[in-house]
Amino acid sequence: MSIVLSDVTFHYPQQKPPVLSISSWSLPQAEQAFIYGPSGCGKSTLLGLLSGVLPVSSGELTILDQRIDRMNGRQRNQFRAKHIGYVFQQFNLIPYLSAIDNIRLASYFAKKASNHHLNNDINILLTSLNMPTQDWGVPVNQLSLGQQQRVAIARALINKPSLLIADEPTSSLDHENRDAFMALLMSIVAENHISLLFVSHDMSLSQYFNRVEALSDINQR
Repeated sequence: MSIVLSDVTFHYPQQKPPVLSISSWSLPQAEQAFIYGPSGCGKSTLLGLLSGVLPVSSGELTILDQRIDRMNGRQRNQFRAKHIGYVFQQFNLIPYLSAIDNIRLASYFAKKASNHHLNNDINILLTSLNMPTQDWGVPVNQLSLGQQQRVAIARALINKPSLLIADEPTSSLDHENRDAFMALLMSIVAENHISLLFVSHDMSLSQYFNRVEALSDINQR
């Protein structure tokens, strides 16, 4: 299993009612799931737990056969860098760095690849994402939204994650760019047998997934 939650709760300090209370939920390896819900329903909190940014308040959280709830903050950060890819809503790229340097930074934090293998992997990724070579060395704030998206995907995939998390990654895109992004993302995860957890409030995106669930059905708070 990629994800297993058992009696997991989370609440912020000084807050008694939990934001999340999930008795049981799991995601098999290489499965793609779409979770939807309105703003404020706990989607970002759930992703914070699954990526190890937030610690669970109680319960068991297992990611890729590792008990995340037993790790301290530093261990969770290292685990995330090595095993989990994350595509953010606003991409979270460093604007003054080039596409290559943004991707290289993700590999640096994971402490995985040698420079030789890393450069080759970056070349393969950007080529497969149809990123023109003349744009690889350009600061990302000079690239179009579509190009920035490709950089964000490449950064999320550079460490060959087993689990990919996408947090509202199409919210700032028009219809055409949104459909192109989804087609590209789904082809990549299928080709590489990556587990995908995609969270959004946009129900039109559910057409790309066989497994669609409302967070309100999972979260018993």
